[in-house]
Amino acid sequence: MKTNLTTREIICTSRQQLFTLENKIHKGDFSLETIGDYLPGNILVIDLTKVATIYMNNCGCNILKHNVEELAELGPGYFNHFFVPDEINKIVASYYVMQKNQEKERILNFVHRVKALDETSYKWYFASAKLLYTPGQLVSDKIILSVNEVNSLGTVAKKINSVLEESDWMKKNFAKYCRLTPKEKEIISLLVLGNNNAAISDTLFITKLTINTHRRNIKQKLEIKTFSELYKFATAFGLSPS
Repeated sequence: MKTNLTTREIICTSRQQLFTLENKIHKGDFSLETIGDYLPGNILVIDLTKVATIYMNNCGCNILKHNVEELAELGPGYFNHFFVPDEINKIVASYYVMQKNQEKERILNFVHRVKALDETSYKWYFASAKLLYTPGQLVSDKIILSVNEVNSLGTVAKKINSVLEESDWMKKNFAKYCRLTPKEKEIISLLVLGNNNAAISDTLFITKLTINTHRRNIKQKLEIKTFSELYKFATAFGLSPS
């Protein structure tokens, strides 16, 4: 049995886990407050409008030796309190780009250094960040992050999978989802709504020939043959309004 994960596997696993967590919150399957403390590692939410950390699970609070209220009171100072300023400022700038463009599907992965107040040296942490959409929300001003010490990533990945109870189908097909282009995702959404090539052409202002090319590429990337398979995929990954 394989116990050590490569860097690529860690990144892919982290992306898939954060996607699943945010997707379940968005669908209302559970709230972060009810599951956050059952997840290993540090789970937190940053409000980009208030420029403050508004949620952090117990694991994260224990690492930083601050409770959520104390972290919120720090406001923008939170970012320079525990992190290397040059590193964290670039990361925060990326958060605001995600917010401005409402990059719903983007997951930002990065490594950064963290130092609690009573520690003399920094530790390296790996993080995945994504816009957080609560049920019914179309515009987000919050970032959800999953952060883990680099040395513990292999163990953490296995524990998160267990807590979230992700299906084998989701795990298997997330890599396929990542291969889709934004235009292909748009076309999938329109197809599952019952639109034919002519209607899609009018909506997206592209030719029917181009649509046929996209549809062929979609089938190849997702390794599907039937509409029911496409519909299942669209529903699972939030490409269908239903």
